[in-house]
Amino acid sequence: MLSLTSKVGSFLLVSNLYSTQLDEVTDVEVAVKFGTVPDYLHGSLYRVGAGLYSLGGERRVNNIVDGLAKLHRWSFDKETGKIRVSSKFVRSSVYNRTMAAQEIPPIQHMGEIHPPLTAFEKLKILFYDDKNDNTNIAVWDLGTLGVTTTTEQPLYIDNDKVTLDFIRKYIPPSDDKTIFETEFLSASHFNKHPTTGISINYKIHVAFDKGIFSGKTGPAYHFYEYHTNSDGDVVTKSLGHVTVAADDLRIVHSFGVSEHFIILPRFNMCFKWNSPIDIGSNIYWDARKPAVFDVLSLETKKVQTFKFTAYDGQHIINSFERHNSKGELEIVVDFPTRVYPVDFHEETVYDVLNVDRYKDPNWKISDQTIRVNARCRITRFILNTATGEGIEKDFPVMWNAPADSGIEFPTIHPDFRGRPYCFAYLQVSNKDFSGAAGIIKLDLCKEESIGWEEKNKFPVEPIFVPRPGSSDEDDGVVLSPVLDSVDNSTSLYIWSAKNLEVLAIVETPITVPFTLHGLWFDG
Repeated sequence: MLSLTSKVGSFLLVSNLYSTQLDEVTDVEVAVKFGTVPDYLHGSLYRVGAGLYSLGGERRVNNIVDGLAKLHRWSFDKETGKIRVSSKFVRSSVYNRTMAAQEIPPIQHMGEIHPPLTAFEKLKILFYDDKNDNTNIAVWDLGTLGVTTTTEQPLYIDNDKVTLDFIRKYIPPSDDKTIFETEFLSASHFNKHPTTGISINYKIHVAFDKGIFSGKTGPAYHFYEYHTNSDGDVVTKSLGHVTVAADDLRIVHSFGVSEHFIILPRFNMCFKWNSPIDIGSNIYWDARKPAVFDVLSLETKKVQTFKFTAYDGQHIINSFERHNSKGELEIVVDFPTRVYPVDFHEETVYDVLNVDRYKDPNWKISDQTIRVNARCRITRFILNTATGEGIEKDFPVMWNAPADSGIEFPTIHPDFRGRPYCFAYLQVSNKDFSGAAGIIKLDLCKEESIGWEEKNKFPVEPIFVPRPGSSDEDDGVVLSPVLDSVDNSTSLYIWSAKNLEVLAIVETPITVPFTLHGLWFDG
């Protein structure tokens, strides 16, 4: 059982985690500081996150999801034994404008922006500036040209797999969208079909003709498979859609895919259009509504809906199909969850990602938020497709941490995605980062856990890399960059996926700030 008990100088630490880091490197060879890298490791780990919050001038952003995207790569060559590192800002339009002006320009934003935007700047954003293309949330292997960086809209940037240089920016066309519809919002996280391996995501379509010509009666989550055509362009093919009430749009950051179904988890982070500029103001918590799971059949395109008590869930662990003792088909969906009080309110629900708070030694996380994080759980949702009944089950708390701890950013063996599984790897941390962060391995079959922590060391989302040719679910390694808060250095840690023993520590030539998500590419 993981015990997060060590204490560190948190405000120096957080300043390093959430500060502007301008240094870039391209394909630099690095050394192993400790241990031995497994000889089968052959490929690259990519991670993306905010790397720039301000640049000269007085304009700055203060939220993790608004910082300008920086992409990082650690590559391993099993033939030569060499390890190389690249780190570079994603050359988005927002980044290029920032460099040209030597100041962050007025942009759409999730958190606060300082100084506040003027009326003229808001009009300029709406009618003149390029669409915000700051793809700083996640990484995916969407096309064939490079590594794809994503955000919460269906706009993507491909970057060179070695140099991380900009290749292209694109919005894959929707093959079922009419001229009477607009589309916005997508999941930052793609998913893959467990058998075909095809990438899947959604776009929200809204008809502005009230269905007269489009035939669409309400907003809908349209799911697509994404593939590359003979010209190298990423195109889509419709898989079906889930129509919802106009007043019941929810933020869906990730979703499930099993052999025969797509699972759309509409938790209680709701969306109401208040501002096209201050995006965070459109998102709010509503515990009065049920959490809704919509199950879209890939064969019939029909939708079955299941309702649960209110939850917040961002990052799916896994989803799979099974038959119960009566022979009924069930869909199992696992999430790290939180349950907010009915009266939970912040200026926006994304204020928890406000880095100014973490840097202020006089700020204390609210008692209410501590109560929320004290209710962090791993929750299993069981959807019985035969009876229409939904059952929710909280796993035992398998970590021994302070009351304000959070458990998030799950990863599993990629070959078990969409299939029955046992093991999940997550980050565990104090929500205000005033104590240690760690890595935890959960065995959901035996309801056991083991963990890793080290004083003054702060890992992020762990990424599982399997040993080639092995069928054991936990045979492989777990990777994460780790910030040392004492000397502000970053190293890549490699743990055994079986027992979380540190196998190797790889030096990194620059400080890597907090990265949200990553992905391993073989070869």
